[in-house]
Amino acid sequence: MIRSFGTSLFRSVRLCFLVALFFLAGIAVQAYAEGIPDQDLSTVIQKVEERYKSLADLQAHFIQLARILSFPQDQRSEGTVYLKRDRMMRWDYETPSKDQYFIRGDTVIYYAPDVKQARRINLSGREGIRSPLVFFEGLKSAEADYTIAFNKDPNFDRSSRHILELKPRDQKKIPLLKILLFISKTNFQVERVDQYDLYKNVTELYFRDVKTNQGLQDSLFLFQPPEGVEVIEQP
Repeated sequence: MIRSFGTSLFRSVRLCFLVALFFLAGIAVQAYAEGIPDQDLSTVIQKVEERYKSLADLQAHFIQLARILSFPQDQRSEGTVYLKRDRMMRWDYETPSKDQYFIRGDTVIYYAPDVKQARRINLSGREGIRSPLVFFEGLKSAEADYTIAFNKDPNFDRSSRHILELKPRDQKKIPLLKILLFISKTNFQVERVDQYDLYKNVTELYFRDVKTNQGLQDSLFLFQPPEGVEVIEQP
């Protein structure tokens, strides 16, 4: 029973995290600049924007750590993420479970092969969830709903990276405490994304082996239910 509850809890946190970070599809990529060690905030945002506009798709290995304060053990997950313009995203988890998430526009499909069930969620009209999705077009557009500044936490090493801190202007609309982006100073690759919810639970996302502009097909982002799998429309 405890194991089942824990699995359900982390899956719920994972889904919320992936949806909320959908706009980072345009940020968590290899964004190259001149490698200037010290830059002001507007320059960092501009350089990320410039590189993003040249990207059509992205593939990367990811490591995800969920730290839930009320749960005694952290949850580590790994897998592959695929992103494409026109708001398409796919997450294939390899460990500890083989879950998959398909996101196209306002539609999310979550597939759990261990229970042979998929859930389709329509985010249209859900202001608090949908609002981050529109930032898929880039970081600069996030300024309408987030304040963006350099993070000043002394516990983080800044010798080789910028750390941007995004805070929702209205936490009733976007129920998050903050999002941190860890960006390399030499090549402007976003290496890590941390999301803090209102209860100070933290989900960390690390990107490795990034590949861009491979010509990923739209069909990669379509969920094809295996035989015997039930697709449930979740209200």
